[in-house]
Amino acid sequence: MRIHTQNNIKQVITTCFWFIIGFLIVLSGCMPPGGRQKVSRIRFSVQNTLPIPRKNVPIVLTSEQLRKVNPDFSFKAFSVVTGEAPKEVPIPAQADDLNYDGERDQISFLLTLEQGETKEISILYDPTVPTTLTLDINKQTRAGIFPELNAVAALESNLIAYILKPNGGVIAYGKKRAELFSVDAMFQGELGYGNTLSPEFRLHFETNSVPLSQNPQALRIEVKKPEQQWIIHDLENQESYFIRKSEEQLDLSKSIGLSLNALLDPENTTMVALTPEDGVIGCGGFALWDKEKSVFIPIPDEGDYVRILADGSIRSIVQRILPEWNVNGKILRLTSTTFIYGENPWLEHQLHVDGDLPAEYAIVAGIPNIGGTSGTDGELGAIWSWGTAGAGVALIYPTTTASELISTDEPFFPVTLNLDTEGRLSYRALAVWRGGIDGIETETEFADYVQVTATSMQNPPRIKFLPPEDVEK
Repeated sequence: MRIHTQNNIKQVITTCFWFIIGFLIVLSGCMPPGGRQKVSRIRFSVQNTLPIPRKNVPIVLTSEQLRKVNPDFSFKAFSVVTGEAPKEVPIPAQADDLNYDGERDQISFLLTLEQGETKEISILYDPTVPTTLTLDINKQTRAGIFPELNAVAALESNLIAYILKPNGGVIAYGKKRAELFSVDAMFQGELGYGNTLSPEFRLHFETNSVPLSQNPQALRIEVKKPEQQWIIHDLENQESYFIRKSEEQLDLSKSIGLSLNALLDPENTTMVALTPEDGVIGCGGFALWDKEKSVFIPIPDEGDYVRILADGSIRSIVQRILPEWNVNGKILRLTSTTFIYGENPWLEHQLHVDGDLPAEYAIVAGIPNIGGTSGTDGELGAIWSWGTAGAGVALIYPTTTASELISTDEPFFPVTLNLDTEGRLSYRALAVWRGGIDGIETETEFADYVQVTATSMQNPPRIKFLPPEDVEK
């Protein structure tokens, strides 16, 4: 059973979601009278080891890891919860088949952690369910193949969109805000953690035909910038409203959501190209670097095949395989797997070269120089550029293997990235835009954001599996 999110069936989706979650939670704690039942639960903790808060961090576990804990683990019917019974809170999660064998082998979900915080998570599951249940709740990502865009594929989160070009380059597109209405700044006092909205503030939503939950517990207010920016999260309607203060009023807007199809419209006004549409690498793309001739060699645009590994609510994944990559007469196999996660503006690229890359060549990635200021941090593994139009792009790469910044007259900043002993490497690229909804509006804010993102990438949350609770009832 596959459930898709659409505005006109949100209530149905919410009902189905809670039914399945409730079923699994009941499964873990109840049983028929007089019976004995094993609790299908895997417990683990996730610790933020950094002295900084981290929002919407992707947590990924493989079926292999989970079956080492419980050999009967199954992705057929599962839910992820945090907290302790009976006050467990569901976390939207997604399971994907990454090796294309027809069986789901990874689970992912997003977690927000305060500085130094540890959260206990449980995966509840029923290995006896014969039918696989799939939930796409509040879909925040999408991947697809769009031949009209002269692209290999396209990916988007609710914050940003990227087009993967045949030559290995990437184009980033910002999404405009959907402006809703404005209210007097006197309502600012209601926008604080734990606050509730007054009937007068709610009336503005009703007057402008903007749905808002009547349940105060379903509304969560987040302070993005004190005295400047806030978010009202409506958990019941699965919507977020962004508030910015301008002079003596508060301006409310929301994300335009998933909108790749807007790029097919010649009169598109909602998606804005943040990086040049030509070039070998673009925003976080990759190419081959000939060390002896000091030239960039684009990825061949023939002989490859592309598949969408995931098109889900939490993340979407595109994989491109070049089975016969001719590098100066040597035939290699190149696999590029690109991930995007909801509520995040970055792409993650995972490259695998099957075979030894000749010593005179290297993989190179980079970002464009978008005309303003730029910076590098070799210790953190980051390059960034902030443009005069209020856009920022960055590359965040691993420092565990040697890398080298390349000086070039081309209008971009490239860096060589070395493969590990298995022929693999991964890195992230991102773009933000102050015309969007991510709240980054100045060069200083962007430089700080890149530093935090790079630090977080190098220090993933610590996951520790916990002993099982009493498994007999």
